[in-house]
Amino acid sequence: MPPIAGCTVDDLTRLPDVGVRYELFEGSILVTPPPVLRHVRATNRLHRLLDRQAPADVEVVQVAGVTIQGRRTYFIPDISAVRAIALDKEGDNLDQDDVLLAIEVLSPSNPGNDLVLKRHYYAAGGIPQYWIVDPQARRLTVLTLDGETYADRAVVEPGQVWQSDEPFPLTIDPADFL
Repeated sequence: MPPIAGCTVDDLTRLPDVGVRYELFEGSILVTPPPVLRHVRATNRLHRLLDRQAPADVEVVQVAGVTIQGRRTYFIPDISAVRAIALDKEGDNLDQDDVLLAIEVLSPSNPGNDLVLKRHYYAAGGIPQYWIVDPQARRLTVLTLDGETYADRAVVEPGQVWQSDEPFPLTIDPADFL
């Protein structure tokens, strides 16, 4: 049974390893099934594209947990760009201040988590950029922090090349990963 006050990231280590992803929002456990193959392909391909373009002081990582505003909200972005020095810290997860970019690939089983819940909490945590990859619609939505919320910066379709200097100089065409 979870504690009456809600779970923290420390409580997740006591849950059974049954092939699902455990995340938290305000102490409530979110359970996510394994991703479908289209999701896996998009995540792997985009990770490779970003990793090739990242400078030495930025690491592009997959499925690294991030605490948001304490230890009662904890998400595992599909891909994150983080300050390389963050991976030298003690502990099992990243802090919101370590993350330059969080990327979620929409899952057919829980798109609302990525479109609403995580969008809100990543912004509240001050993560400068949030990308949403939609394999079904074949599009990348780029959101940038504007105060305490995200503003749409770009919607990029396959065949369109998008360039940015943030979180590092990069060039992306969704055709390369969708």
